[in-house]
Amino acid sequence: MYKGIAWLTGFPYKGRGRKDKLTQEQRQELIKLMKVGPEANGFHCGVWNSAMIAEIIWLKFEVRYNLNYLSSLLKKLGFSYQKARFISDRQEEEKYRAARKEWLEKTLPGILDKAKAENSVVLFGDEVSFAMWGSLSRTWGHR
Repeated sequence: MYKGIAWLTGFPYKGRGRKDKLTQEQRQELIKLMKVGPEANGFHCGVWNSAMIAEIIWLKFEVRYNLNYLSSLLKKLGFSYQKARFISDRQEEEKYRAARKEWLEKTLPGILDKAKAENSVVLFGDEVSFAMWGSLSRTWGHR
């Protein structure tokens, strides 16, 4: 019974739950490794996923993490699971907006009015293009 009430007799509280697998220094090192990116760590992909991070932890610190728990660790370290966002490379955004406004307010109504007057049909065709930047994916990134 004495050990059960040790906190009352002046013994320091040791805490509950499982102890951390990584030391504070190892956690800081993991943050540095993740910030430089997966390619700098030998992966052939530009985004971090949980399996890659678990592998890095094993290779650098010889500690295994369950992928389900790893997300909790990463959130504690200040990371979040993020989706990349497309940012247009158009340099002249104002010029583009002005041209689009003119098309929608003047050109298109003119075409439709002419088609109505001539009792004709307006057909539109769309071109196919392939993005050179690839698809957007999710990655672990520092907040």
